[in-house]
Amino acid sequence: MPRARIIQRYLFWEMVGPFFTSLGVFTFVLLMAKIMELTDLVVTKGVGLDVVVKLLLYTLPYFFVFTIPMATLLGVLLSFLRLSSDNEITALKAAGVGLMQLLPPVALLAVLAWSLCSALAIWALPWGNHKFENMLYQVARAKTDLALRERVFLDTFPGLVIYINRLPGEGALEDIFIVDERDQSRVHTIVAKRGSLYPVVEGKILLRLYDGTLHSVGSGLKSAQTATFETYDVRMDAPGGTTAARTSKHEKEMYLDELLAEMDKHPPRSKQHNLLDMELQKKFTLPFSCLVMALIGLPLGTHTRSGRSWGVAVALAVFFSYYLMLSAAWSYGVSGSYPPRLGMWLPNIIFALLGLLMFNRELNETPIPLLDSLNKLPALISRLRGLHASGKD
Repeated sequence: MPRARIIQRYLFWEMVGPFFTSLGVFTFVLLMAKIMELTDLVVTKGVGLDVVVKLLLYTLPYFFVFTIPMATLLGVLLSFLRLSSDNEITALKAAGVGLMQLLPPVALLAVLAWSLCSALAIWALPWGNHKFENMLYQVARAKTDLALRERVFLDTFPGLVIYINRLPGEGALEDIFIVDERDQSRVHTIVAKRGSLYPVVEGKILLRLYDGTLHSVGSGLKSAQTATFETYDVRMDAPGGTTAARTSKHEKEMYLDELLAEMDKHPPRSKQHNLLDMELQKKFTLPFSCLVMALIGLPLGTHTRSGRSWGVAVALAVFFSYYLMLSAAWSYGVSGSYPPRLGMWLPNIIFALLGLLMFNRELNETPIPLLDSLNKLPALISRLRGLHASGKD
């Protein structure tokens, strides 16, 4: 029994290093992508670096919710891949240490990762999203053009839907489309070639349009008018009105109790109810994927005979497939094609069954056709490269 504990302790610490290394690398990659996006705020909008740093900190919980399951998979996979390539797994089996005895340290790492990821998803993620949106909102009130985006239908301003094809900078707009529903008796549709945006004054923003057309339709479609203009002014309420903080929350900013309360306000199969339900389920499915990824990583690591780089490629392919299924579940769940709860849990169910199947085959030392085929790929690629090089000579 002491020997088994020593081996399990050794295996656990063997996995900790790759776990934290993978967590740091993947989080850094995602942060760099976000930094490139937020750099525009500093370069073209004049936002301070302190604001950008805070925005990055608020996005960390979102990144960690995705990178912790990835790090769990790689931590287990790379450590067992190393043990397998150094024949330590073979030595352990010869000493009477079976695969079941190697499972406890993997389970411990998976449970710790699941606990951390659950805390982030349930508490830190909505907090970070809320802080992020509030800060953007406050900055947008001070710098109005931050509230605008190219080639996106915006409903930031009450009663207005705005589409802008291009934002050259310095408050200029090009190819503008606006639907104005603030007048209850008429709907105004405005199309203009150019526009200029002026700063907030007393809670109002002035959008001056040039060379355009105004289409006005009365209620019930009983009357319609069309007029052209050289200049036309649209006055809009600044985002947030006269207050610095927002008064409503997006579903991504809601805690569990807020999501449940908001779901009660909508019919069970409505689009908004589905969105809220999927956001609720995501707080549990993503952390649970830590357990699933650890289960897959163990047989992958012990059965694969290729190097670490090949193991990383396999792990990325596994997680990419999982994320692709999760994205598809989200898309179809919004439309109500199937119950959101089923769709959000389906990737975990499929990958858990796959992990159990591979683990059982590895436990009984029976071939795993898919992994055996993957193990042959590096040698095949090397052979093809050799043929290609000899062909050049």
